[in-house]
Amino acid sequence: MGVGEMGVAMVMSIRMTPPLPLIFLLIVHGGSSTEWNVKYSPSHICALKNSSVTMSCTYTYPAGHQIKNVFWTKTTDKRDDEEFPDLSVDPEYSQRLQYLGDNQQNCTVRLSHVTKEDERMYYFRFITDKNGKWIGKIGVRLSVTDLQLESPERVTEGDSVRLTCRSSCKLTDTPTFIWYRNSQRLTEKTIEKLILDPVRREDAGRYRCAVHGHTLTSPDINLNVTYPPRNVSVSINGSAEIVSGDSVGLMCISDSNPPALNFSWFEENQSSAVGSGQSFSAVQSGRFYCEAHNPHGAQRSDAVTVTVKGPPVLFYISIGVVCGAAVFITKGIIWGIRRMKERKAKQQNPSRHQDDKRKACDVDLNQPVYENATAFQINKCEPELDSSVYENLPKNKRKP
Repeated sequence: MGVGEMGVAMVMSIRMTPPLPLIFLLIVHGGSSTEWNVKYSPSHICALKNSSVTMSCTYTYPAGHQIKNVFWTKTTDKRDDEEFPDLSVDPEYSQRLQYLGDNQQNCTVRLSHVTKEDERMYYFRFITDKNGKWIGKIGVRLSVTDLQLESPERVTEGDSVRLTCRSSCKLTDTPTFIWYRNSQRLTEKTIEKLILDPVRREDAGRYRCAVHGHTLTSPDINLNVTYPPRNVSVSINGSAEIVSGDSVGLMCISDSNPPALNFSWFEENQSSAVGSGQSFSAVQSGRFYCEAHNPHGAQRSDAVTVTVKGPPVLFYISIGVVCGAAVFITKGIIWGIRRMKERKAKQQNPSRHQDDKRKACDVDLNQPVYENATAFQINKCEPELDSSVYENLPKNKRKP
């Protein structure tokens, strides 16, 4: 290398080397690049009521500082001569707040059994040994929600029905939903929407939802599934075979929602109704069926047979025997009463009876008016010679 080339190289080396003060400034700036800062992740948390919330954060500070005190607070306002309130000594939080961080970089905290009163902003505060103080003013916003179930109150069988488990804010953790019908878990449904397509009458009942890992559930709602009459049948009260003059009661039974209120009764092969109402009395032979109606439709039952028979011969014989016996007994009673009256009358007036007989026998029977009198009636006027009064008369004085 020549003298000229050496000179050029020296000049270039001098020009490319930075001055010493600049090198010193670069070193100092690199060493103090750490700043006062607090980062929250996430900055908004939506939690279920009565659950536990973890508010994660990290913090940084300049080198050469040692952490002296860390705490969480719920405000950024204070007077210059005061410190921010520490939640760990607040009676409303002290038993529910747990600091999970350290005195270096982690400032995570857990709050349990959150309620609607806990909805607010929360901030992390730290103090160093060199009286360095910092508060992360961005903070974490906490929202607390319950679960509400949205559903139509009444649907018709065959419709497409959607039930939605809602919260007032979007839950921070990806939730797994649990659905219940009549307190029985529907294990196959794990999202916030429960779709019943088509809805069946068996789907009716009380529904509620919950989130896996949490005790909170939504209030129950009742899903009412309406449908037209089904399984219509006729119930017979007693026997379907009756005798003439009797009737058999028929009842129309159906499964419907709302319950059927209108019923019509028909006899087969007749177009017009023979009765109405849920019950019907059949008094003649035939095949009868009913129709049940509600606002969603109607359905008829199968027909039932009613047989009316005449009274049996034994029935008539029994009636004849009973009636004959009654007549005989009645006549016997009347005859007995008359005989008793006659005997009583004779006992009370024997002389009058004899006088009447004597007067009747004193008449001249040879008069024409008595020509038709019978021998029996005339003989009644003959004296009773066999009595003790005539016992001393000679027998030839007596009439043969």
